[in-house]
Amino acid sequence: MPDFCVLAKNVDQEYECYGCQIIGTMFRKRHELDSSRASTPRIVTCKFHNSFPELEYCAKRGCATCRVFQRALWLRQITKQEADRLGDPHQQDRVWARLQPTQARGTVYHLDQTLLEIGIGDSPQERKTATVSCVLTQGKRPVNLDVRCTNDAIIEEGRQWLKGCHDPEGSHTECKNLSWSLHNPSNLVEIISGAGDLELVETSNNPLVPYAALSYSWGSHLAKSKTEKAQVNSHKTTKDLKDEDGNILVKGGGNLEERRNSFSTSLLPRTIGDVIKLTWDLGMRYIWIDAICILPGADWNDEASKMHEVYGNAYVTLAICSSEMATDGLLPARQAWQYRRDTCRLYSGQWLSNLDTRLNEIRLKSPLFTRAWTLQEERLSPRMMYISGQRIYWSCVHSQHTEMGHYSPQRLLEGPDTFQWMRHPQAFLAARRNKDVRGLHEQWPELVRVYAKRNLVQSTDRFPAFSGLAVRYISMYEEMGSVKREEYLAGLWRQTFAEGLAWSVDVAKPPLHNLWSIAPRWSWASVPLCSDIITQPNFEPVNEFKLLEKPNLGKQGQRDEPLEVVKRGALIRSVKVYGRFRRLLSEGSLRKDWEVIRAKNGQKDAFDFSSCIDKSVHSRNPNTGRIVMNEPRGKEVVGQLDYLFSENGNDPLQIISDNDMKNMYCLQIGKSSMLLLMEDSGPDGEHEAIWTYRRVGICNTVLDWFFDSAELKTLALV
Repeated sequence: MPDFCVLAKNVDQEYECYGCQIIGTMFRKRHELDSSRASTPRIVTCKFHNSFPELEYCAKRGCATCRVFQRALWLRQITKQEADRLGDPHQQDRVWARLQPTQARGTVYHLDQTLLEIGIGDSPQERKTATVSCVLTQGKRPVNLDVRCTNDAIIEEGRQWLKGCHDPEGSHTECKNLSWSLHNPSNLVEIISGAGDLELVETSNNPLVPYAALSYSWGSHLAKSKTEKAQVNSHKTTKDLKDEDGNILVKGGGNLEERRNSFSTSLLPRTIGDVIKLTWDLGMRYIWIDAICILPGADWNDEASKMHEVYGNAYVTLAICSSEMATDGLLPARQAWQYRRDTCRLYSGQWLSNLDTRLNEIRLKSPLFTRAWTLQEERLSPRMMYISGQRIYWSCVHSQHTEMGHYSPQRLLEGPDTFQWMRHPQAFLAARRNKDVRGLHEQWPELVRVYAKRNLVQSTDRFPAFSGLAVRYISMYEEMGSVKREEYLAGLWRQTFAEGLAWSVDVAKPPLHNLWSIAPRWSWASVPLCSDIITQPNFEPVNEFKLLEKPNLGKQGQRDEPLEVVKRGALIRSVKVYGRFRRLLSEGSLRKDWEVIRAKNGQKDAFDFSSCIDKSVHSRNPNTGRIVMNEPRGKEVVGQLDYLFSENGNDPLQIISDNDMKNMYCLQIGKSSMLLLMEDSGPDGEHEAIWTYRRVGICNTVLDWFFDSAELKTLALV
């Protein structure tokens, strides 16, 4: 086995290990392959260290290029847990480097710039791969930041971001206009001193003070023992003293009265204590932390609906991306910056530079943003400061910044942008501020998609954790008076109700995880947590479809406050609609096995009906819930079931047989969209003869002829 850690000085008189020399050899091999026109483009890979601890050892001994690769991998670690896994001294997976082909058929590339991929293990996880820029000309001096995220220089950079955005004579006028009101939250934590002395103060009747709002992972569901769970929950304000199982030990023996007088950060989980110190260092004396400031006995749904004001009025929102539990704390050492570096190159001539991690990658990959609650916390905040494991970021509607230390004027070095599809954190607030009805309408489906993918500890919070965004959305229509009337309907909106119905799941879900007790089946909110939802950006309405449900106005025809409209809308379970209606399958349609008609070219939704070209047929994919029906010599119609219904079982709501598919109905809601329905119940005899149907799926590939002879029908959807 070669000794990858043997050091030798290169032409620049810097140490380079044998492993990094192998990478230089790989570049030369790549160049030889590219120069050979007869050669088929190939990926070139090499192993250059036996393990990450070995690479760390080599960097510690002074290998300049190993320090580049080490930093690249550390920069990928967003949380403490990820950093702990990477830094595990017992890790023995090989470290490899890879070069993609730089020559395509008929094309000659010049090897003046390329991206070198490095990784750990034969089947590396995402956080164990990184990319390094390699160029033939010496670039600018790399950024070198402090290992401690509480370093004075880092705090000063954060202070400058805050000062620039709040400066009365500055250029961030639009940022100031995104705040919701001049009201404080009901309670705030007042930081009495930098030593960690605190007081829980009532502030609802006081003039607005500059306060930070905290967005973090509480993490109680990750606790591995009752003791650890008690530590995670130790920052919660309580009225009664309870045991680990939640049983009351002493009535009135909680910490509420004590906190009204004084308490210390030493009694709080590490993350909370570290954030309070950071808030003080940034120049603020107040902070809002949900577990401390929402008092025992408060109506949780009411408090959740007020989140738009809590975060909307904050001086800044601190998003703690670096911890997954309240006990983690901010990282004591940011390992990516443990060695100060200058420019360096391989012996083969390539100058190496670390790529800066984009803010959008932090937003997408941080475990913090797998929590459903944090979506509205971010999208309703005029200013966000993101504390990641290795770096700090800033976002306001005016500008975005990445921590650069003393190199602020230097431009970031970023790789290909694969995150352009992500919305700016303040885009929703900007559209709301401009009363951009179309822009806000276009953003709502994106919010639904992002939110549906996230998780909740309590599934009953599905609507409360989204209610702040709904309040902001509908309040714009309220301010526009008679220009437009809007109403919240279980996660959808009256004015765009048909389009709101056109969502689909990527693949059918197990019925066991449904949220039918929380939302009606026609609402996206009824699908299981962490679901991928597909919406229809090019939806075209049809005149025949109508929502017949009368607007639920307040007393004497007056509209309620937006908060009341949203709370009431979350309780809706059925609606009356009108539109073109027909059976899905024609009489005599034959069921075919999915594998028989599925095209063998592997393309999605490609089918071969040549063996039954003159017959009406239908089929269902038992693994994904995809369904298809085809009329003789016609174009097939493809749909998607919401759930993986079984052929047999005890629950009739979870079973769908061949005969049931023949009893499936369709309701046209758009030019190319129709709901897939099954009969739920008939008229009860006391009211008008309206049948009730439940949604079981959607089809967004409807053809013009499909509803030509369909009847127009009024029905109730549940």
